[in-house]
Amino acid sequence: MDVKVVEIGNDYVKLIVKGEDHTFLNLLQHYLLEEEGVIIAKYNIPHPLVGEPELYVKTDGTDPIEAIKRANEKIVKVCDELLSKI
Repeated sequence: MDVKVVEIGNDYVKLIVKGEDHTFLNLLQHYLLEEEGVIIAKYNIPHPLVGEPELYVKTDGTDPIEAIKRANEKIVKVCDELLSKI
């Protein structure tokens, strides 16, 4: 996965997430929307074959990068729990 920052501000970030598709981005969006302070979390894949996925996160003033990190940590935790039960 290659991540490129397109735009960043105090309460928003727009990223290009190369090498990912709906599988990861939908999961990330779900956990971002559960984060306190996240107002908007959405992604767009302009074209399924050649488009570069874009992720947009807007917060109420909290650091959007930290919100993305926390959401990813929750995903890792849930996956670890699932693997331990298999």
